[in-house]
Amino acid sequence: MRAKFNPTGTHIQNGILKVRVDLYPEPHNKTYAMHYVDKPVRPLTEAEWGNDALRALVPTYKELNPCLCHFINVNADITTLQLAYLVQHIFDSDTQQRLDDVLVSDNREYRLGEVGRIMAAKCGAGTKVSLTSVQEKELITRLNKRLASVEVSVGD
Repeated sequence: MRAKFNPTGTHIQNGILKVRVDLYPEPHNKTYAMHYVDKPVRPLTEAEWGNDALRALVPTYKELNPCLCHFINVNADITTLQLAYLVQHIFDSDTQQRLDDVLVSDNREYRLGEVGRIMAAKCGAGTKVSLTSVQEKELITRLNKRLASVEVSVGD
């Protein structure tokens, strides 16, 4: 699997800086087919939503969606190398394999419960920050720019 930093999730919660990492399956993973989906090339009309035959006429393209989005507590001065190492440690081979097995389940409650158990202790250990809202926005902007390129192979 591949893990990629997602800047849309960077935030501060209870004084702790959190970043979002999305986990994408590879073609050999069990979850790949579920997340490699057809997307319409344009927004569907109300008529197309309500009519399978009309919807089928809209051209599509393939898109790989993440199979898991995970938030990690980090320090404000984290580097790209530190985040890459942390992500590889969090999504080690055992964790990645367990997630791949669980995420293919049709039972939503089981899936949510098991993913929660697997990932509960894998949230990082960022320290508290005490900033004004302006400083928080500046920190998040700087951090997003710094970490934008973080994408690492995990597991396997």
